[in-house]
Amino acid sequence: MRKTGNRRERGAKTTIVRRQIKKNHAGHHGGAWKVAFADFTLAMMALFMTLWIVNSVSKSERESIIAALHGQSIFNGGGLSPLNKISPSHPSKPATVAVPEETEKKARDVNEKTALLKKKSATELGELATSINTIARDAHMEANLEMEIVPQGLRVLIKDDQNRNMFERGSAQIMPFFKTLLVELAPVFDSLDNKIIITGHTDAMAYKNNIYNNWNLSGDRALSARRVLEEAGMPEDKVMQVSAMADQMLLDAKNPQSAGNRRIEIMVLTKSASDTLYQYFGQHGDKVVQPLVQKLDKQQVLSQRTR
Repeated sequence: MRKTGNRRERGAKTTIVRRQIKKNHAGHHGGAWKVAFADFTLAMMALFMTLWIVNSVSKSERESIIAALHGQSIFNGGGLSPLNKISPSHPSKPATVAVPEETEKKARDVNEKTALLKKKSATELGELATSINTIARDAHMEANLEMEIVPQGLRVLIKDDQNRNMFERGSAQIMPFFKTLLVELAPVFDSLDNKIIITGHTDAMAYKNNIYNNWNLSGDRALSARRVLEEAGMPEDKVMQVSAMADQMLLDAKNPQSAGNRRIEIMVLTKSASDTLYQYFGQHGDKVVQPLVQKLDKQQVLSQRTR
């Protein structure tokens, strides 16, 4: 048998081959930068649009847009209830646009008519407050009725006191004494074309069960007041809104269960306030954003003509 010698002894070398699999990591994050860049581009576009709109609208239009987007109340003035206020900001300087003389004349006419309407509305609301005060004085109810003229209209509060309740406790059944007052107020409210809002408020005393609570009670009481006014001859379309506030806006916050917190609030709106509310809900006219778009389009046309 033929013998084979050891290769190492012969001086031969052994070759070792290592195979290494290279992993491609680029597939995991190759497109991530595109997503981040798209987000950045979208944010910059939103910022540009916001700055453009802010510089193109007036202060009153900005407040209307803010109210429409954030659901704020149209009542931004002070009063008997703690209401949200829109803090005034420093307006930026609008872009200089050449406006034709005819357009300026129309704008002046509109401003003059608006001022006359506001003056007339304030006079009518003052006369309305005088009439309501006379009715309350004749009925010996000065302690149960408060009024205040605010930029949005005339706010009338009919509330309980320690001696008399407007409704039976825990019920929407109106007491005869206060029913008589509402019957006398119905023709006074009907004497003006202004719309009204009826809001019900309760104290902080909670119900034992959750089936019927202060939200239900305040809403039922506001509806009860509306029915009395309409049965007394006030037209149905006079009421623009009926709302329930439960115990969210206490008149006497230090005494949550105070009788003064149980009240019905009737807001006689000015024409501008009712128009704003109509725009907010998108009825009887265009929404707030549509006139804004039209105004921006007109400004672009004027800007192109002046170039």
